[in-house]
Amino acid sequence: MAQVTCCQIRGKSPNDLEIILKNLHEELNSLNIGRKDSNKIKNIRKSIAHVHIVQNQTIKENLKEFYHGEQYKPNDLRRKQTRAMRRSLTPKEESISLAKTQKKKRTFPKRTFAVKD
Repeated sequence: MAQVTCCQIRGKSPNDLEIILKNLHEELNSLNIGRKDSNKIKNIRKSIAHVHIVQNQTIKENLKEFYHGEQYKPNDLRRKQTRAMRRSLTPKEESISLAKTQKKKRTFPKRTFAVKD
């Protein structure tokens, strides 16, 4: 079997991917018993890795679709930002001020001075 690339198997169903993976494992086992042609063993191991990559990517895409628009998401599906940015207040939270601070601003507004030339 020739080396399988990700783009060749990207659109296949999970059942097809399992069948391909099973065939590759069987072929790898038969080659390991004979211990012949190390290049072929290397190619099959790469193909197995490609199948695993495609499986994991499709699972992740389905999870992203499932959690789209939800308030709480798993950590690996959240946006990656710096720790400080994740903990900072949202613009709406920043705009809210307490009654006490509003009263203080009204009674003591910011002074403006005119400078003579």
